[in-house]
Amino acid sequence: MKTVCLDTSHRTLTIALIDEDTLVYRFQKDAFKAQSETIMVELDQAFKSVGWAPRQLEAMVITDGPGSYTGIRIAMTIAKVICQQASLPLYCVSSLQLLAGIHGKSASVMDARSHRVYFGLYENGKSVIEDTILNVDEVMNFIDEKTIVFGDGVLIHKETTLPDLGQRFLDLKPYWKLVENIHTLQPRYLKESEVYLKP
Repeated sequence: MKTVCLDTSHRTLTIALIDEDTLVYRFQKDAFKAQSETIMVELDQAFKSVGWAPRQLEAMVITDGPGSYTGIRIAMTIAKVICQQASLPLYCVSSLQLLAGIHGKSASVMDARSHRVYFGLYENGKSVIEDTILNVDEVMNFIDEKTIVFGDGVLIHKETTLPDLGQRFLDLKPYWKLVENIHTLQPRYLKESEVYLKP
């Protein structure tokens, strides 16, 4: 199944092309506030690099949040239009799950501004707690010295680690969630909730 994977939920523009169970193309670049201007150019280049024609596309995968209000909508809008017009299946994964990937105990941290972060805790790809939003000083209640931190770790005084997100898309294939109704798909922002997870 020829699949395009897109992530525009944060600072990075990520494009991955997967053919069955093989990652055949990856593009990952810091494109803060420039994703909408570059995504179609880079997507066209991706297809040309592997010799795919648009009509060969069989599915798409995107991150549905949490993350940047504008960023999430860039990939989601493109995917919804393409999948509706071509009658293709659309799948989603959490942007925090994408950061964590398939590891032991992993924490994903993404800047949510106002001294807050989007936070996810995963073990071997599975969610330990529901993706949430926390005050920066609350995060350390959920992680220990064995926890690998991905994303904006600098916000919690940890090394900032941005993994190969193209490979992460492939690794997380068992966790892709099929969108049953593309018309009703909405980004998961989390900021609407005033209920923060407490330790």
